[in-house]
Amino acid sequence: MEHKQEHESTIKVKVSDLTQHLICPRLVYFSAREHEQHGIAKGKERSVIESILLKELAFNLHTIRDTKDEEDDVKRAIEDIVDGVEWIYKEELKGVEKNFFEAVKTDFIRSQSMNTENNEWLWKVKNENGVLKLEKAHGYEREHTMVSEKLSLSGSVDKLIRAGEEVIPCVIKTGKCPEYSVWKSDRVQLAAYAMLIEEEFETTVKRGFVEYIRTAEFRESQIRRRDKALALQILKRVKRIKGGVFPEKGENAPCDNCVFEEMCETKKTLLSKLFGTILYSVY
Repeated sequence: MEHKQEHESTIKVKVSDLTQHLICPRLVYFSAREHEQHGIAKGKERSVIESILLKELAFNLHTIRDTKDEEDDVKRAIEDIVDGVEWIYKEELKGVEKNFFEAVKTDFIRSQSMNTENNEWLWKVKNENGVLKLEKAHGYEREHTMVSEKLSLSGSVDKLIRAGEEVIPCVIKTGKCPEYSVWKSDRVQLAAYAMLIEEEFETTVKRGFVEYIRTAEFRESQIRRRDKALALQILKRVKRIKGGVFPEKGENAPCDNCVFEEMCETKKTLLSKLFGTILYSVY
């Protein structure tokens, strides 16, 4: 038992592993086995590129806020933001054809420009309340990396705001926004970052923010004990999986177009044969 605990304590986990586990524990298993994800899953190229463009937009909202409301100014600001994306995200975009990327980028600029025409998205971006007000007043550090030897956990938070003695984690999400509050997985992610911040800065993190950039919703989330407890529980599960335990699929695992689908089914078949042979031999 003592040897097992020592082994698990040496296994390194990233905050992204926790969020992967919430999607499907087997994503953690295959990633830990050093199976490379060969590019972007077939059929998902456009959505992945759009997510990357949206994330970069979230990192540069100040340039949009500082422009006048004229359509040409906003469009020019968006064009400038996405112009260098292929260099910033070179690894993530590996294998994507140049012409296809440029086509998606053009469509994205057009759609975002139309998005700002109705003024709702633009109004939310220019409305300096909550996290946007904090970002304007204090700025933020992009992708701040933290490591905890005690937890064997590391992570790179999208935005880190230092407002006086308060240190606030912010994560950017490009998917759907919940009707209220933030998604469970986002609460767990914020809780994990909060624990890393608390150790590094010797402080207490009381809140974090989730920026749902697609709809320009900026949600504050309190860091609760139950979210920290869940994050630590998942951390233990991830360590066991990385240590060799093959987990069950997640209840809502997105198996369609998963880059590990073939390996996942092969592993399942091999285990079924193995246990079937054992059972037959015992019988």
